[in-house]
Amino acid sequence: MNFIKRAFTSIKRNLGKTCLLFLIVLILCSVISGTISANQAAENTERNLMNNMLTITQVHFDWDALREAEGVDPDDWEWQPDPNLVTQITPEDIRRIAELPYVQTYDFFVDAWSLRTTDIRPYEPPLPEGGGGMWVDESEFGSHFSVRGGQNPNIFDIEQGLIELVAGRVFTEYEVENLSTVAIISEGLADYNGVTIGSTVNFRNIVFTPQEGMMWDPNHETEENIFAEESYEVEIIGIFRLANIPDMGDPWTTWNFVWNIGNRIYVPNPLAERAQRFRLEAEIEISPEWHQREDGTTPDPDELNIWIDNFFSLHNPQDIPAFREAVTEIFPHFRVVDAGGSMREISAALESMRSLTQTILWLAIGASLLILTLLITLFLRDRKREVGIYLALGEKKRKLVSQFVVEIMVVAFISIVVALFAGNILSANLSENMLINDLATEDDSRDQSWAIWEDNPFMWQGYVNVVDTDEVIASYDVSLTPMIILLFFAIGLGTTLIATVIPMIYVVRLNPKKIMM
Repeated sequence: MNFIKRAFTSIKRNLGKTCLLFLIVLILCSVISGTISANQAAENTERNLMNNMLTITQVHFDWDALREAEGVDPDDWEWQPDPNLVTQITPEDIRRIAELPYVQTYDFFVDAWSLRTTDIRPYEPPLPEGGGGMWVDESEFGSHFSVRGGQNPNIFDIEQGLIELVAGRVFTEYEVENLSTVAIISEGLADYNGVTIGSTVNFRNIVFTPQEGMMWDPNHETEENIFAEESYEVEIIGIFRLANIPDMGDPWTTWNFVWNIGNRIYVPNPLAERAQRFRLEAEIEISPEWHQREDGTTPDPDELNIWIDNFFSLHNPQDIPAFREAVTEIFPHFRVVDAGGSMREISAALESMRSLTQTILWLAIGASLLILTLLITLFLRDRKREVGIYLALGEKKRKLVSQFVVEIMVVAFISIVVALFAGNILSANLSENMLINDLATEDDSRDQSWAIWEDNPFMWQGYVNVVDTDEVIASYDVSLTPMIILLFFAIGLGTTLIATVIPMIYVVRLNPKKIMM
């Protein structure tokens, strides 16, 4: 009888030990199967979320890093940074960053606020159910509007799919490089006011004389109290609409989002910068003491920086860490902010699960090696006389070792097949409940309707990367894939094989004469 037939005969005759080995391997490998399934599911879910993540980033001055470098308490409000410190990123700096290989496209913006016009009124989207009328800020000078400058003639928001052009055209290279009074407005704003391509809107940039008291008094805004003003006759050259309206988690937050984009007016940067600098010049003239240098002199308005916002769209979300590191090397005092939004909390929950499952996996592999090694060693010691007889009859040790390996691996293989499905079912229930609890904890720690707006400049610009927890749970798939099956069998059979080979040293060292005496 060859060693393979002896192996199967031994399995049948030692049914009790066979069942014990089967159960132990089943329990241990079920844990391994469950942790592998949960780990792969968390990794795949995070990868899918990352692939859908916005690649929009901004570069800001890192005040926190500066405070930490200078050893300043974050709560020290009396701290004054070096007045010569450059905290404003310049257009030249932005263009230098844009040359990095991770950047797909970019833009920088100058915004101008509080332009007045009586030609159009703000667009009001339909209010959420149960909402009352909205208060409209109007006076004899008309409604307030803010204009959004841009240096990208194709409009960064159009390139990113936030909005789409439905009529007219975008800017030309000449218009974004020179003072041009042209604008692109929303379809809602245009329809609400009967404005079409070619229409003109007159905006007044008004600076009023200072008023007494701390509270704003609308009655102070009269023709007699105008300190300085400038007008811009703006031609409408394009009309856009929102490409989609994301669910912001709250009807009023969504309404505010639609209202904000619906009343956005795009203009070339030179026009927005002209409007902002005009107000700055008037404010310096009204209150020069507010802008005095340490030596008591008042700076020329042209010497003061206009605030510039920037956006960089990367090729891939995976490029964000490398892009962040590259920017820090060029500008040590600046930091990269990404549009992760609620993705950070969800990634933290998924990362926590991955870390936990990896720890359990290594512990399960270690426990399997130890338990199976001890169990197989005990089985071999009980069969010492059987081994001695085979060796006395002239059986080669390698064939005897092969017999025991076949015995154990056949039982282990059947057990591992069952454990694959048992562990997967166990993982589907337990790991999903763990993920739900982790996400619920994140939801409880922050108010979701407002958390997405907190400390996130992208939300106000219209770039919303909100991921609903139900969406995460739905995408959390613990189903068996070929990769999971191969990985599990490699670990399960490999662990069992190693645990089998180690005790075989005991068989190889046995002396048949000593056994039979």
